[in-house]
Amino acid sequence: MGVERAIKIADETAETRSNDGAVTILNEIVHNEAVVEGFRERGVGQATAVSEVDSGLLIISAHGISPGVVEAAESKGLEVIDATCPLVTRIYRIIKRAIGKGLHVIHYGDPHHDETAGIVGHAPDKITVAANNEELLALPDWPDRKLGLTVQTTAHAQQFEEVEQLAQSKWPHIEVFNTICNATTQRQDAIMEMAPIVDMILVVGSQTSANSKRLASISDDLCGTGVLIESAADIKPEWFGANTGVANVGVSAGASTPQFLVDDVVSRLVELADKPIDIVRLKDTERPKRVKAKAN
Repeated sequence: MGVERAIKIADETAETRSNDGAVTILNEIVHNEAVVEGFRERGVGQATAVSEVDSGLLIISAHGISPGVVEAAESKGLEVIDATCPLVTRIYRIIKRAIGKGLHVIHYGDPHHDETAGIVGHAPDKITVAANNEELLALPDWPDRKLGLTVQTTAHAQQFEEVEQLAQSKWPHIEVFNTICNATTQRQDAIMEMAPIVDMILVVGSQTSANSKRLASISDDLCGTGVLIESAADIKPEWFGANTGVANVGVSAGASTPQFLVDDVVSRLVELADKPIDIVRLKDTERPKRVKAKAN
């Protein structure tokens, strides 16, 4: 939902406001190279800092940004359009309430990710980032400090259960907020459902997408062969065939992946098949739909 919303906002802004001056996206609108390149081809500017933008309209990406960046943009006279995912905005609200209650927040996530930078920017002196379990356990005991725990929206659901247990064992008084995106959780659940019945899982997504890389890692752990691909062009025919042991292939995608890229991957798999194949679609809570497809 947040990805589709951000793309729609950027698309409509580029369509209707380009005559008003330059339109620039701050960071990648979503972490998918096909989407980012599509906006570049339409003449929409790309920037990694407000200092790179002199005039016009600035679109904030789905991953959000710190209030200080918005203030800097507006002080330069830039018009700001906010495409932050509502689930990231939800973390901002949770952190604001937690800090209002006197909590110091430990945020478990990638310190170099756009989302984390935006979160920390809301209260730099009240938020500590832990990138992994080792960093979490290395933090002070803080016996007299009220603490809260949040997590990057793209985190591994099972991993967060472990993080929660570690945090509660170190700080029994810590208050835990599960801020994982539901789209991320649904995809991870679907991978777990799919993995036992396939020989390989192809995850369609970009190397810049944290949730896509995590899905590929989960797929590899559960299925034995999980491969992150950008598009159908990355599929290698030698992956399949009688001597490879790959008869059933699962296809999933990161939350930032456009549907047409997934459709292209499925079509390419049909082309490569040496006999008619079944396409079984697992979709949310619906029963699997079986679609007959004939190979060329």
